[in-house]
Amino acid sequence: MSQVLGVMFILIGLGFFLRILRVFPKETAPLLNRFVLYVTFPCLVFRSLQGAELDRRLWGIPPLAYVSISLAFLFAFLLGTRLFRLPPKQAVSFAMGSAFGNTAFLGYPFILALLGEAGLPPAIFYDQLGNFLSVYTVGVPFCVFGKTGKFSSRNILEFLKLPPFLAFLLALALNRLPIPQLLSGVITRLADATVPLTMVAIGLSLSPANLFKEAQLLGLASLSKLFLLPLLSFFLVRWFPLPPLFAKVLVLQSATPTLVSSYVFASVYELDTELSSSIICATTLLSLGTLPLWNLALHP
Repeated sequence: MSQVLGVMFILIGLGFFLRILRVFPKETAPLLNRFVLYVTFPCLVFRSLQGAELDRRLWGIPPLAYVSISLAFLFAFLLGTRLFRLPPKQAVSFAMGSAFGNTAFLGYPFILALLGEAGLPPAIFYDQLGNFLSVYTVGVPFCVFGKTGKFSSRNILEFLKLPPFLAFLLALALNRLPIPQLLSGVITRLADATVPLTMVAIGLSLSPANLFKEAQLLGLASLSKLFLLPLLSFFLVRWFPLPPLFAKVLVLQSATPTLVSSYVFASVYELDTELSSSIICATTLLSLGTLPLWNLALHP
């Protein structure tokens, strides 16, 4: 495991080192993320599901993921508004950082590295039908509320247009059907590029400059995202039994750092972008230690 994690951390460090040296322009990380989102991630999703024998028990993962993530978001929002008296814009940014995980950009590579290809189908079900469903059905309405003071269903179905979700649906429709060898080869090569591109992009995105601002909120968001949410998942998989591999994936996915796209939502809806950026950076850095610890806890 140490060798696998070492490779991932070196790639993240490479991206961060390139950021410090300013080898690439500031737009590089968003462009890499966009290429991964629109090209390599859909290929990885399709390759992982299309040829796999899908266990019906995979459908038990999304409800547990959706409920736990949504509860974490709502709890963090109430904590921010009631206890810390945060304005709605800041409270929504705090709640997004406390609940929504980087279950695709970091979750897929981490699961792939530790559990192999067998771990990707449950990771994808968690990501597409748990995490992102919560982002768009719970997070987006609150983002609209943070901006306008009113709740709206605007953009609630945007996840239906995302390439990874479309690849997810296509893989289910074509599951176990023969695919032309040339097309399969192209998909495989693009899918294999996901991990190195993602790790370097995460390193390029890290910005520790504001980590010492709002230290209390950063600490609470990190505690919620990296400890309390996976702990809730840890107990849920005991109350609602899943196959051991699925249970491990669910807990590890819930322990991923804050979703990078939460910064995009904060920017689009004019929320607290500085707080969002700080939480993303803090949880990503801390997760380099906490994710291996959760993995060890699941492999006594």
